[in-house]
Amino acid sequence: MKKLVSLLLVLMLAVGCVGFAGAEAGKIKLVVWSFTNELQGMIEKYYLPNHPELDIEFQIYPTDGSAYTTKVDNLLGSNATSAEAPDIFTLEAAFVKHYVEMDWTGDLKSIGFTDEELATAFPVMAQIGQNAAGVQKGLSWQSTPGVLMYRASLAEKYLGVTSPEEMQAKVADWDTFLETAQELKEKSEGACKMVIGSGDIWNAYQYQRSEGWVVDGKLVIDDELLDFEELCYTLEQDDLTHKGGAWSEPWFAGMRGELETLCYFLPTWGLHYTLKPNCVAGWDAENPDSEENIKNATENGTYGDWRIVDGPVAYSWGGTWMGINAAKAATADDAKKAAMHDLIYFFTLNEDFLVQYAADSGDFVGSAKAVETILANGGTPNPFLGGQDHYAIFANAAALANGSLMSEYDDTINGLWNDYVTTPYTKGEKDLDTCLTEFKAAVAAAITTITVE
Repeated sequence: MKKLVSLLLVLMLAVGCVGFAGAEAGKIKLVVWSFTNELQGMIEKYYLPNHPELDIEFQIYPTDGSAYTTKVDNLLGSNATSAEAPDIFTLEAAFVKHYVEMDWTGDLKSIGFTDEELATAFPVMAQIGQNAAGVQKGLSWQSTPGVLMYRASLAEKYLGVTSPEEMQAKVADWDTFLETAQELKEKSEGACKMVIGSGDIWNAYQYQRSEGWVVDGKLVIDDELLDFEELCYTLEQDDLTHKGGAWSEPWFAGMRGELETLCYFLPTWGLHYTLKPNCVAGWDAENPDSEENIKNATENGTYGDWRIVDGPVAYSWGGTWMGINAAKAATADDAKKAAMHDLIYFFTLNEDFLVQYAADSGDFVGSAKAVETILANGGTPNPFLGGQDHYAIFANAAALANGSLMSEYDDTINGLWNDYVTTPYTKGEKDLDTCLTEFKAAVAAAITTITVE
């Protein structure tokens, strides 16, 4: 999800298979595939020391250039029972729905998961890991609810806002959000913008839809999407943004305070892995919590100036799911099935581990039961957020977000919507009817298995 393709990953890809231990007689062997080294590090630190009976062979294929999905498709589609094929593999939000609809991704109940166990996951993440028939094929150790993050000093300077409660009232719905953007432009004389670009609101806004992109095999353009385009058009044409895009240099400049930007729509991982390490030029990634680093980030960046609120709508963005190879699960003996179950259960639903992992990493976990325990234990006051408890706010969003809207076609259709509708319409290059006609034609050409009317 976080796509941390480091030198380590490149080296791993070059040498191929990375095993924690060589094959040893009498041990249960599990082949695990992923697209980053995140899960490997978690297994090595938290799991293997207490499971000497396991021999885990870990293979990494970074998602860049579709190396990972190509490998999964080629091997599981043709030789799923081979020694090389994974027993367990991870799935990113961009392609998780594609794989849970595939026959080669197994039902987690086939390796021993029970309804009682599955019921402890946050519904939004469980829904995303289910196929159209409701079969649970993936579980995530994370839940990735999204919120609105804002600069407290800018909110006070230009809007007179002195608390998160006051800020939430300024962004309670999209109409109010737009009114606040207009007020911000007036009070700052155009210096401070509501967001870097209109595209920043997409991940949140799409969760307001009553229907996803494809219903009963037909393309659906929910009315909320047309409202989204009108909001984006106004933001762009009235100069209420910096006209930049996500992951661009202006996007990060706003985080550092070099471009006055009030708001970012980000999920849980966005707080820890995007906003925080980009709050100052020269962030010390090796010693992020050192006194020197925090002093520099506070004095020369925006550390401590951020706050979070629910924003206009509850949403989710991202996640990493663990799934199983159906063919290998079907041929596994009871001991191996139990090992597969225990490994996935430990990282996605085990309350004791997830409470500890949250304390160690600050990451927001995928078990609603574990989150209840974390909140009951006093939550997680965060100095980056001026002492706000990010867990309490994320928990509210996680409980409200609707994962049933996602489909296996989302990654493709979202891209086409941006290219054929949002970009040309909001820039004033084409009228909306023309954009919609061209979008439908592009979808029909790209996805021949659905009906476009």
